[in-house]
Amino acid sequence: MLSIAITRLAYDQLLGYCQKSLPQEACGVLAGEAATPDSPAVVTHIYDISNVHEEPLRSFRFHPEEWISAYYGIQKNRQSLVGFFHSHPTSSAVPSTRDWLGLPVSDDSISYWIISMQGSPAAVVQPFRMDGQTFRPLVLMLT
Repeated sequence: MLSIAITRLAYDQLLGYCQKSLPQEACGVLAGEAATPDSPAVVTHIYDISNVHEEPLRSFRFHPEEWISAYYGIQKNRQSLVGFFHSHPTSSAVPSTRDWLGLPVSDDSISYWIISMQGSPAAVVQPFRMDGQTFRPLVLMLT
């Protein structure tokens, strides 16, 4: 099974942002070091993006200008776009049909993270990778 890593600081920031966004879904991008043939990608930075979906309690949509700003920030800081994240305030960390609709278009090297706040503060963080039309779970490692 493939894996992905996140620093403790980035992990804590991710959970803090998702907690602060309750009861709405939180969303944003994950940046850091891209995967190599010998090591997994490492998330070192969280870029939170406002959720502008008309039903933010059940779905998410990136604020367009904030998404562009985050993407340029990643490039400016010589980081790699590692993934996208969003939270599920009242459900498990399992992709829904609506999740497909909210995800920006990307390539297969990008991870998709769902943070279940259902048992908050004991959140469940589950990264996935797209494999064709299927979300495949990744093993999460804290560094």
